[in-house]
Amino acid sequence: MTVILAAETILEQHVKALTAKGLTIIALADLKPSQLGSIEIMFGWNKDAGPKILAEPGNQLKWIQTASSGVDYLPLATLAKQGVLVSNARGMHAKPIAQTALSYILHFTRGIYQSLPAQAAHQWEHHAIGEQMTNLEHRTLLIFGTGQIGEEIAKYAHVMGMHTIGVNRHGKPVANFDQILTDTDYEQALPQADFVINVMPLTPVTNRFFDTTFFTQLHRGAYFFNLGRGASVDEAALMHYLQSGHLAGAAIDVAQNEPLPSDSPLWATPNLIITPHISGYIADIHERLFKIFDQNLPSYLDKGELPVNPVDLSAGY
Repeated sequence: MTVILAAETILEQHVKALTAKGLTIIALADLKPSQLGSIEIMFGWNKDAGPKILAEPGNQLKWIQTASSGVDYLPLATLAKQGVLVSNARGMHAKPIAQTALSYILHFTRGIYQSLPAQAAHQWEHHAIGEQMTNLEHRTLLIFGTGQIGEEIAKYAHVMGMHTIGVNRHGKPVANFDQILTDTDYEQALPQADFVINVMPLTPVTNRFFDTTFFTQLHRGAYFFNLGRGASVDEAALMHYLQSGHLAGAAIDVAQNEPLPSDSPLWATPNLIITPHISGYIADIHERLFKIFDQNLPSYLDKGELPVNPVDLSAGY
C-alpha cells in the first residue's frame, strides 16, 4: 500500500482519484506519530514532519514532490543517503517571477518610485521626476541563472528592447539571451550591466555570491534585484552600496532570515524595495503542483523513476 502525506493541499477531486487507484492519502493535520514510518510519498515538504519521517527507523519514504523550485531547505545529504527521490516545481513559477522582475525594473525607471512620495506630499513634480526617468531600449540586463525563470525574464526584457546576457555553468546558448557567459568569465559583463537579476538556486558556490567584490565591479547607477535566495547576497554589502549611492536601487524578494526581523536595517535602507517572498505566488498553486506530481506518479509506481523535474541531490537543484 502506497501512503501519501499531503503536506501541501491536494484538492478533493484528486484525493478521490488517487484513492480510487488504491493509494492512501493522509492530510498533514491528521498525521499520527504511529503513521510516520509508513509514509512513502510526501506531496510538499513540512519542516516538522519531514525530519521526523526521515528519523523513523526503517521508514518507507521514497519520493518528495516540493512546492518550490529551490530545494536548499531540504536535508539533501540525508535524502541522498536514504535514496529518496525529489522532484521540484521547476517552471511553475517562471511567469509570475518574471513579471515581478519586470515590475521592479519599471518601478525604478518609469517614474513610479519617484512619484509615490510626491503624491503623498500632494506635489506635481512633472519635470523633476521626468528628468529621472530611463528608457529601457538598448539597456543591458544581466541575469544570473538561465533556467526557465531566467529565460522568461529575458523574454520579457526583449519585448522592452533590452540587451540580455545570461550566466550559467555550461555556457550553452539559451533562447531569448543575446549572449551567454559562464561562472568563470561573467565579470567581463559587470561594468556594462545596467540591471542585474539573480534567480540562481542556493548552493555552496552561490552562497554569498553577490558581495563587496561583485558590487564594486558594477558601474555607478546600476540596479540589483534578488529573486533567487537570500543567502546568495551579502546583505551588509548590498546596504553599503545603496547607502553610498553606487547602486541606484535594488529590490529583494528573499532575505537571509525569513521572515525579515522587524529590527533589520534592510527596512530603512534607501532605494531598496522589499517584497515578502511573493514573486512566485500563484493563486492556483496546488492545482499546478498536482499536475507535475500526476505526470510523475505512473512512472514512479511502475519504475520508481521521476521523468518530470527530477532534482540532482548532489548538485542541489
